Amino acid sequence: MFSSLPEMNWTLIAMLLVVSAVVAFIGDIVGMRIGKRRVSIFGLRPRYTSSLVTIVTGILIMVFTLGALAVTSDTVRTAIFSMKIVQSQIRDLTSQLQKTREELASMEEQLAESQAALIEKQTQLSNVQVELEKARKERELAQRQLEELESERIRLNQQIETLRQDAKLLKEGLEELRAGRIVVFAGELIAQKVIIPAESDLSLEALTEDILAAARYMIALRTGAKPEEVVIRIENADSIEEILEKSRRNNERILLRLMASENVIVGEPVDVRVLEYPSRLIYPGGTVLADEVLPAGLDEGEAEGYLYVVLREINKKARQDGVLPDPLRGTVGNLEASDFFDALEQIAHSKEPPRVIVEAEGDIYTEGPVRVKIQVLTGDITRE
Repeated sequence: MFSSLPEMNWTLIAMLLVVSAVVAFIGDIVGMRIGKRRVSIFGLRPRYTSSLVTIVTGILIMVFTLGALAVTSDTVRTAIFSMKIVQSQIRDLTSQLQKTREELASMEEQLAESQAALIEKQTQLSNVQVELEKARKERELAQRQLEELESERIRLNQQIETLRQDAKLLKEGLEELRAGRIVVFAGELIAQKVIIPAESDLSLEALTEDILAAARYMIALRTGAKPEEVVIRIENADSIEEILEKSRRNNERILLRLMASENVIVGEPVDVRVLEYPSRLIYPGGTVLADEVLPAGLDEGEAEGYLYVVLREINKKARQDGVLPDPLRGTVGNLEASDFFDALEQIAHSKEPPRVIVEAEGDIYTEGPVRVKIQVLTGDITRE
């Protein structure tokens, strides 16, 4: 309360006090004179006239005070002359404020609903975007698969066409074979020769003639013609010189093979191509290629079956270890018929489980052949 004293309009208060005192003093003087002179106003008795003067003086003091306050204070002037208008405006403004608050509350509610709807739409949009991305990836995957399938279709069509051509050639070859006219088949090994670095005096002409002579001799045996009558054409003859120089330069043992390019009918030139393979030692002589214990009491048919299985496994193992097979037959070695039947007889007549040991007869290189010898042991067959 006291803190607001410095803020009060002390000048106006002092002026009001002074003016009120002056008006009261003047009213008192007028009242006294009227009382002494016994003046009557409006026909009133002097005592009542004095009271009337006092009342008028009080009214003047109040009027002056209100006038001074109205002149010096907008708030007082408004309160005196415009109170009802202000109250009406306050009521209107209060009503508008309440309406505005209600509208604000409604708008806030709508805003909350809109925000919730926005969040829901954003969630739906995110889900749609995820599904769209998934669909895009699936479409790309389907497109790639379609392209792959189209490529596969083209490739298969090409293979079908190639197979048709091959079937046609095979049919023609079969017809010619039935007629006894084909002497060399496409892809067949005609001859082979190993270039040994130690043979430094081997010339290109001698190497070429050696391998051609072997090829002519093999074909002549089939046709009954003379070797010199067989015509062989090497498609890549220049490669022989390159291979020979490579063997000398690298001190490398290299295998040359002459492979038939196509089926050849009796009397036609034989077209061949030269293939190059590194030649290395696969099995030193005496290497054990198989060591199996067979059941006792086998008859010759059963013994032959077991022995063929052993030799077939040796053929498979040799190919896996690097021995080149015959392109047409797929075999890598040979066995003397007498050795085979001797072993077969020992197995078939054994009353005890025979132990079959197959060894390399000599050093076996990449070019083969895999020549073996068979030992059949009975009695104490404990493996060393």
